[in-house]
Amino acid sequence: MIDFKQKSTQTGLVLIASVATGILTGNTELADVTIGESGVQASGAIPAVAAMLIGLWDTFRKEKK
Repeated sequence: MIDFKQKSTQTGLVLIASVATGILTGNTELADVTIGESGVQASGAIPAVAAMLIGLWDTFRKEKK
């Protein structure tokens, strides 16, 4: 069902792991946006859920051959 050789599967698993890490470290804000010299950074529960959904989609989709 999951093909670990596909690049999208690997990317999806990395996204899922990053969201799990954020939840385990106590990410309790809904959304937090920081604008600095290095650019814009978004964090919080809403971006985490979006990253989790993208990660799940990337993990289970089939790449064209």
